[in-house]
Amino acid sequence: MLARLRRPLMGTVLSILLTPFILCDARADAREALDQLNQNVRFYRLDNGLRVLLYRRGEAPVFFGSVIARVGGVDEMPGYTGISHMFEHMAFKGTTTVGTTDYPRERRLLDQLERYMQREAAGEELSPDDRKQIEAINAELETLWHGVEYDQEIERRGGLNNNAMTTKDATKYYVALPRNQFEFWCWIEAERIMHPVMRQFYKERDVVMEERRMRFENDPFGKLFETVLGVVYHRHPYSYPVIGFESDIRTLTASQTEKFREKYYVPGNIVISVVGDVNADRDIETIKKYFGKIPTGPVPAAPHAVEAEQEGERRVSIEHDSSPQLLIAYRKVQYPHPDSAALSVMLEAMVGGRTSPFYKEIVQRREIATSIDYSEQPGELYPNLAMFFAQPRHPHTNAELLKIFDEELDKFKSKPIDSAALEIVRRRVAMSYLKSLRSSESLAMDLASNEALYNDWRVSSKWFDQLMSVSAADVQRVAKQYMVPKARTIGTVDQPGGKS
Repeated sequence: MLARLRRPLMGTVLSILLTPFILCDARADAREALDQLNQNVRFYRLDNGLRVLLYRRGEAPVFFGSVIARVGGVDEMPGYTGISHMFEHMAFKGTTTVGTTDYPRERRLLDQLERYMQREAAGEELSPDDRKQIEAINAELETLWHGVEYDQEIERRGGLNNNAMTTKDATKYYVALPRNQFEFWCWIEAERIMHPVMRQFYKERDVVMEERRMRFENDPFGKLFETVLGVVYHRHPYSYPVIGFESDIRTLTASQTEKFREKYYVPGNIVISVVGDVNADRDIETIKKYFGKIPTGPVPAAPHAVEAEQEGERRVSIEHDSSPQLLIAYRKVQYPHPDSAALSVMLEAMVGGRTSPFYKEIVQRREIATSIDYSEQPGELYPNLAMFFAQPRHPHTNAELLKIFDEELDKFKSKPIDSAALEIVRRRVAMSYLKSLRSSESLAMDLASNEALYNDWRVSSKWFDQLMSVSAADVQRVAKQYMVPKARTIGTVDQPGGKS
């Protein structure tokens, strides 16, 4: 959904620069754009179960294609965390026909290599002779590999923004290409779903390990974020980092990752969307030609672990020789729960931009923090968190900042939000929707994500209507109900020796 997991980027600018007239038009314009979208999106379900969304817009001969698989960190288990993200990396290494000069020979060598790596992953100490054999196999493989050929094929055809991301709930692949490359896109995307090769797996595993060190082990906030999730979630896989735990990444094997792909990359678990220069009647036939060949398979069951109700405030601290940081996470419900929209409006009203009461009081007037922001994390499908991030301004401490935060929260809960402030929030949301709808990239991703996660590509339209109908009383009610000490976890980055 749009504008839901993060504060609308235009919020601060809008509240300061835009005129009331423009703001008044935003809601109507957004509603009109969403109505037009609902009327003109073409939805198909192929015989193998794969879902397709096509939407024609604009005059330029380009399109933005998105392929989303409903698999992410939430589908993993201890010992295999990070495997969804690992396959995302592998999906750019090519196929049986792209990325190698001799696939049959490569296959034989990969199988030999995998036998050694499986032994090592099982805890066996490899001998010096084994190591020499591995080196020899890798050296020979290097003569066959053209590891960047997949990317080069996209670039050679004018592709832009060729990338992917793995989240808690999904894995998303996307690219923009000229119209005359549509059939090529269908072919190469279907090929990497059907015939990916775990090429350069162990080299890429080292890359992911380094990525983890940079983003979590050596970054105090990344470490704090990961630790807080582990403290909040005791049963639910939202506690696992998408990138995986170091000990799990280190022992992942190519064969494990291939089995994981076979289970989750089945047509019924995949949605594709194309936005731009699209002719639905013509293009669906090309899509069927390539994506329709993907073999069917059972759609994996979604995780069903339920996190027990939190019965008291939890706290965790990370010691690091850096600036102090404060993270406050409140347990809450997620869409489609009826309180979800009110919670999102509440968060934007509290902290959304320089005109918000928390920013004005904590950052500007009292100057106790250098910044304050919020996000709804860590995923979308299951009960998640309202997370507040703040950094105390020297010489103030995390404890002082938390005290002032609680004072402001009590004030916020004590009376309904002012009607003018509520209208500004609604308008900011509307403008954020308009901005997203104007981008073919974000629109294609949004359509496919909604269908993959909720089995309903119209979710953004429904969500927008819910947001626009939130009242001041709703905001006050959910603040009182969800923003309570027993439902929160407080995480801090503190300097060694107790300094914060």
